[in-house]
Order: sequence, then C-alpha cells, then structure tokens
Amino acid sequence: MKNLVLINGRQFALLAIYITIGDTILILPAVPAQAAGRDAWISALLGIVFGIGVVLLYSTVGKRNAGRTFVDYAETVLGRWLGGAVACAFLGYIFLSSAAHVREIGDFMTTQMMPETPIHAIHIFYAAVVLLAVYLGLECIARTSEFFFPVLILFLIVFVLFLVPSIETSNLLPVMENGLGPVMQGAVSTTAYPFAELSVLLMVIPHVKNSGAIRGSFLKGALFGGVVIALIIFLSISILGQDLAARNMYPSYALAKKIDVGQFLQRIEVILAFMWLLTSFIKTSLYFYVFHMTLAHLFRLQQYRSMVLPSGVLLVAMSVLISPNINHFQQMNDYWPYMDLTLGVGTSLLLLAVGFIRGGSLSPKQGT
Repeated sequence: MKNLVLINGRQFALLAIYITIGDTILILPAVPAQAAGRDAWISALLGIVFGIGVVLLYSTVGKRNAGRTFVDYAETVLGRWLGGAVACAFLGYIFLSSAAHVREIGDFMTTQMMPETPIHAIHIFYAAVVLLAVYLGLECIARTSEFFFPVLILFLIVFVLFLVPSIETSNLLPVMENGLGPVMQGAVSTTAYPFAELSVLLMVIPHVKNSGAIRGSFLKGALFGGVVIALIIFLSISILGQDLAARNMYPSYALAKKIDVGQFLQRIEVILAFMWLLTSFIKTSLYFYVFHMTLAHLFRLQQYRSMVLPSGVLLVAMSVLISPNINHFQQMNDYWPYMDLTLGVGTSLLLLAVGFIRGGSLSPKQGT
C-alpha cells in the first residue's frame, strides 16, 4: 500500500493525545485505585515517568524505521517469517483492542445512559461511524481530531474547575501507608493503558511530513494526555475516596455527577460522556485504520477499502464475543496491561535490540 497520505507534526501530537486519553479517562481511575488505594495518584505520576521512557523507545524505533511502517520494519529486521509472525501478533492485538473499545462504549451506554437499548444496536451504530472514518482514511481522522480539540480542552477546563472546590485532601492521607509495592502495581496500569498503547502510532510515523518533528510531537502529545489522566485519578481519589473510586466502574463519571454550582448548574455529566465518546471514537478509528494498514501489508494489497465492511462485521461480532458480561469484561484489567506492555514495549525492545546487533540503520524503503 503506497504511502500517499501525509499528516503534520501537530496532527500527530493530537493523535497521541487522543490515544492517551481515549477510553482511559473514564475507566482507568478505578484500576490503580484497586491496587494502590489512596496512593493511586502517585501511581499515576510514576506512570508518566515510565510512560515518557516508553515514548522515547517508540520514537527511537520509529526513527530507525527510516520510512517503514512497524510491521515492514519487523520483517526487515527479523526476516520474513519471524517478522510476519510479529506482524500477525500485532494485527490480532489491534483487532482485539478495537473490539474492546467498541464493547466499552456498549457497556457504558447500556448501564449509565440507555439501559433499555440492546447493546448490539449500540455496537452497530458506533461501529458504523468508525467504519466511515476508516474508509475516509488517516487524513480525515487527523483533521477530525484537530477540529474537535478546542472543544475537548474547553470541556476539560470546565470539568476540572467545577470539581476543585470538592477536593478533600484528607482522602489522600496517610501517604504510602502500605509501602511501595501497591503503588508500583498501580503504576503498571497507568503506564500500560495510556502509554504502551501508543505503539499503534508506529504504523503512522511514516505518514508524518516532517520526520524531524516526530519525537517532539510524540512527547508533547503523550505528556499532555498523561497529565490529564493523572489529574483525573487525583480528583477521583481526593473527592470520591479510595473505596468509591475503586468500586465504581466509571469513577470520573461519578465525579461529574457531583458538580453542583449554586444548585443551578447540575447534571453536567453529559459533558464528560460526550468528551469520552469523542476521544474513544478517534482512538477506535485510528486503531481500526492501523488494523487495515497491517492487513493490507501482510496480503500485499494496494488499498484496504474493500476490506472495511467485512472486517467491520467481524468487529461487531468480536465486541460481543470478547466477554460474556460487563463484570467479566472488567476483570480483563487483571491481564490486559501486560498484553499492552508485551506487544507494545516488548516487541519494540526486541526490534531495537536485533537492529543494533545487526548494526546501523537499515536502508529506507519507498512507500509502505
């Protein structure tokens, strides 16, 4: 598939922001709260530190790609068969992640906003919009993220400012009561979900116009998203308390319900819901676009659009099959971060190590 679509560094940074925030803003606060309790905000700060290391790793791999996509580089470094196996594993990971994102939308809508609507209907409508974005391509997704970013910033400012008066610092004390172990356990999820999932951008890097701006744009986008996630986790713990933050499936949505300005401005949780749907849509669309890029590369196709509708049917089916119910789906948080770290960070480290052993940067290819 020829590399004809190009985006600029700003759009690349915005895509990193949307992936980092994505579905994470609604579901992540409960995960470190379960592991680290009231110290979840410390886990979030450690997650930013470790996450910057992950982004530096990805940007280094992207630089050594020299115009290749991630799966093309894997085949170049590891050989056609082993590299193809890595590409297939990456393909399966992207597909499962896309299905999980669709399922999260369905679970949230049927439990919080539209309980009488069949989850299959929500999956179909949401997937249809995602398929349209994928069909229109990377440039459309990037421009959509750029268009809605001011709205996202406005919603974040409103959300945070209205919650600041409700902060109870006593909910954060005592600090490190149970030692470093639980904090580090929480840091695994705050590193994996926002940052390890940025591995999908390794397929987008060759489409960035100014290759010299990739690392800076990558770091800025990831850091901004990481700070937003850390802030949401801090607000969840300091306002809801560790017990409610850990037991609630959607702590940040519960936070939004607490906003009450003069008994006049109330029930603005719809703002958070819209913000989450927006970021999740961009993230899901990009993931599924990368899925088609990878599929087209493996089958040596010139274009991917003929596969969008059939793969969309499979996506809707997998979003239901991935878990029998919402409780089981939430339990996937016990192992999903390790899959993110293995297929994102682990694979990147493998390619980087083998590339250094082979010596020097490999000559670039034209196109992807």
